[in-house]
Amino acid sequence: MNVFGVGPTEIFIVLIVILVLFGPERLPELAKKIGGASREIRDNLNNVNEQMNSALEASMEIDKAKMIQPASSTAAPTVIDQPTNPTPAESPTPENSSADATSARSDAGAENRILNPDSIVEPAPPAPPPQG
Repeated sequence: MNVFGVGPTEIFIVLIVILVLFGPERLPELAKKIGGASREIRDNLNNVNEQMNSALEASMEIDKAKMIQPASSTAAPTVIDQPTNPTPAESPTPENSSADATSARSDAGAENRILNPDSIVEPAPPAPPPQG
């Protein structure tokens, strides 16, 4: 049986060395101090664990409250029309022409529309990657 990679022979040798170093008179006092220190460390670790759990639960409750909106704020998102023909400053460049083509395919001839960020209730699903 190995505890932390230390077998019974090694534990026995360490106990004999401790007995020789501290003597039989101080050994019970040393054991009490070691036991008290380990108990204090365990209590402190349990306290930190409880604090972390309560902070995590509070954070989860806040996130849950942010996700659930009141019924009065579920108004329809406002849509702002954007021109479909690009101006010369907005003409497609080779870097973004594939993105424009993907956008044109997903619109299927409909006008480009931009949602007002303040009125979005749920995020839209991500656009499919361009195939090619």
